[in-house]
Amino acid sequence: MCAKSPFSVNSIFCLTSRERCLMNLKRAKVPKFGSTPTATAAVLVPLCRVAEVPSLLYTVRSSNLRTNSGQISFPGGKTDKNETPIETALRETDEEIGLSAKEIDVWGHGPAVPGRNNKIMITPVIGTIFNFKPESLNINVKEVAEVFTVPIEMLCDTKNQHYTQFKNGFILPVFLAGGYKIWGITAYLTHMFLSSLMTKDVYRNEWMKKKIKL
Repeated sequence: MCAKSPFSVNSIFCLTSRERCLMNLKRAKVPKFGSTPTATAAVLVPLCRVAEVPSLLYTVRSSNLRTNSGQISFPGGKTDKNETPIETALRETDEEIGLSAKEIDVWGHGPAVPGRNNKIMITPVIGTIFNFKPESLNINVKEVAEVFTVPIEMLCDTKNQHYTQFKNGFILPVFLAGGYKIWGITAYLTHMFLSSLMTKDVYRNEWMKKKIKL
């Protein structure tokens, strides 16, 4: 049985929460478009403990990159030939921030989500980082400018939840936390994960009253 506090280490990382998260992810509905993207990718949605506070880890992409430079993302990238989503997420995490597969407890993965331009399908892989120590990360500065973490409780606080709506009606969530703006596909994957992990009375996102589009 999990702890009473929904944001405690014992609650977030207990077997009941893990099973609920994976079950809800399997049921998650994602947008479908007429055309089928030809490229695939996977990202790791990394859970970690920071001073015994359950948190999610994010990266800031290097300004040297040709695409999405300076944006906030999860560790990940395009899938190599004959690779599974889990293998891709773990390989990219190792390449980007120096965390090897043996340092990550993989829970499973959710459904692939189309990127905004519908040219790529991105699979979120959920995993817990064992004995997380920020100072021990080996950051690849060619790809990553910064690594930071945000407490789950902060992401679930409605004061930090917003949304952005484009002229064509395109809507996505936005999380403002710790001085960072998490938006785009990373915000959507964060939302999908929190919706699967937390109960509805804990994770209440007002922007969900709007129509979600990708």
